[in-house]
Amino acid sequence: MVMKVFLCKLERTVILYNLLLFIGPIGINKKNKIKLNLCYRGPGAGGVRNWVYDNMLNFFEDGLRLSKGMTHKNALAGIWWGGAKGVMARNSGKGLQTFDSKEERKTVYAEYGDLMTSLKGCYHTAEDVGTNTEDMRNVFSRTRFTTCIPADVGGSGNPSVPTALGVSIGIEAAFNYLNRKLVDATIAVQGTGHVGKPLIKFLFSKGVKKIIATDIDEHRKEDILKEFKDFNFELRIVKKDDNSILFEDVDCVAPCATGGTLNSETIPKIKAKIVCGAANNQLLNFSTDDVLLKKRNILYVPGNGTLRNDPNIEKHLGRTWENSIYLLCLKVFKESENNDKETTNTISLKIADKKSFEVNPIYGHRGKVIIDALRKESTSVLEGTSAKL
Repeated sequence: MVMKVFLCKLERTVILYNLLLFIGPIGINKKNKIKLNLCYRGPGAGGVRNWVYDNMLNFFEDGLRLSKGMTHKNALAGIWWGGAKGVMARNSGKGLQTFDSKEERKTVYAEYGDLMTSLKGCYHTAEDVGTNTEDMRNVFSRTRFTTCIPADVGGSGNPSVPTALGVSIGIEAAFNYLNRKLVDATIAVQGTGHVGKPLIKFLFSKGVKKIIATDIDEHRKEDILKEFKDFNFELRIVKKDDNSILFEDVDCVAPCATGGTLNSETIPKIKAKIVCGAANNQLLNFSTDDVLLKKRNILYVPGNGTLRNDPNIEKHLGRTWENSIYLLCLKVFKESENNDKETTNTISLKIADKKSFEVNPIYGHRGKVIIDALRKESTSVLEGTSAKL
């Protein structure tokens, strides 16, 4: 009851439970939240997701999953960032729905920029599902703790294209490891959004014979079909949570929509021998779903990814650096093949977990220092408010 009163009375409520959580209401949008995972390597870095959540449990769980996933991604990429994620509940107020005005949306993201500034640098935000470069411009108008801002204000823009390129390299590594030819292959792509669409382009450029894709947005169908009219491309519009694309009789499936699509219900129906996509947290259950994939002799490529602001991006996308996507994938595949009890997912997580506890060689564990300071400030605010109640 006290927390409910806090949410009504405070402009911004800070909830501390293992990880650091920040939740609205703020202005016209009622639910904003940031989840910080480990930050030994540096400030937490991860995009802000604009999504529809049916209830508060889904809202919190998604932030937890995504922030942990960013910890692993940043560690595997070998860059000095910790893991974090921002989540906005699209259905909790004005400004995030497609029918809301530009001014309402601008206000939401500008206020989110204020929230970034209030965190004093322990979290740096970026683009994610439901958020675009113009949104990041509005975030940037109120804070310096953001990436993926437009090029005309000195930023790197949308990170989706290099992310898609990284996924295509992971797919290529999997095909080569299994001594299969990517040329003339048929691939199923779930989601044709920011990453899915450029991934399709990269795959066709590598000689893939056919691509079957699904999306949930009927309004985009005509434009997407037009873009790939010169290729052997099939697009199906499906309902949300329709995972039937994963069951196609193809060489590889690429989950590029939302997470949790690889689970005890879907995995037994997968016919492809390779699974490699861009979606965050593709496994619904990290402790069992990867085992199911291995038992069915499906080569699963865990999320590695690249970040647009990484100065060593060419090394990540190359074939010679030991921490490149290509060589790291081959290393994980080999270790999994040589150990019946280890899956590609558990091996990659062990590598990521070990790296995630490496302390930043320049700044030390500064993220903890900032978080401790925020914790003291938030405790005093909450205590003062509780006394008034």
